[in-house]
Amino acid sequence: MNNEAENDYLRNHTIDFIFRKKVQLKQLKNGYRFGSDAVLLASYVCAKKGNLLELGAGVGAVSLGIAWRYPECRIIAVEKDPLIVELLKENIFKNDMSGQIVAKQTSIENLPKNFESYFDHIFANPPFHKLTGTKPKNRYRNLAHLGDKLNLRDWIMRAIWACKPKGYVSFIIRADRTDEVISIFFSQGMGEITLFPIWPVRGSPANRMIITARKESRTSCIVLPGIILHNTDGSLTSIATLAMKGKGIER
Repeated sequence: MNNEAENDYLRNHTIDFIFRKKVQLKQLKNGYRFGSDAVLLASYVCAKKGNLLELGAGVGAVSLGIAWRYPECRIIAVEKDPLIVELLKENIFKNDMSGQIVAKQTSIENLPKNFESYFDHIFANPPFHKLTGTKPKNRYRNLAHLGDKLNLRDWIMRAIWACKPKGYVSFIIRADRTDEVISIFFSQGMGEITLFPIWPVRGSPANRMIITARKESRTSCIVLPGIILHNTDGSLTSIATLAMKGKGIER
């Protein structure tokens, strides 16, 4: 795709909202678009203050949601794609959050050296890295679902590297990757691991998991009550409705 084609592509966008329309997000009409995973992570992370880092920020749904909930926190939102970074910067400006969020164009394997052991909380909604099935034709959707040359372990290791002692790392992942993530955390001296399962409807297997771990902690793993998203008629449950409004998810 040449520059002119890329610019045309970026102009083909929509304006969407989260958290009772308090947060506005411009995003591509085609390709990867943020969804409920990003909103749930933004509603889950507890970060009343401190320095935060988002890996793979996209257009900023998670960072902007957290910044709206916690005005005293400061966030660096990292995104590698220069075109998406432009949308990210625009969203930060439009939501009047330039004093809270800084967009940085870089890949996670090339994070600045001064990021090491600096952040109080690192969070990410990483590519699912599902290696089976049909590969998406759209490059933005492909990166979001399959990633590039990096794997899930690479993302977690970079998050741990950037996390300060006693700081936290939170990822929302496919539920079937939970044991893998726990194993990586324990191998790197991360403890106080909390698992927050997300069920599409009551009685179904969880399909997402929010996992949080604390650096240099020896506390073991606990499973939280989690959240059921939909009633049997397809409507949102009461707790999911609150989460989508930015009320925060009860632990």
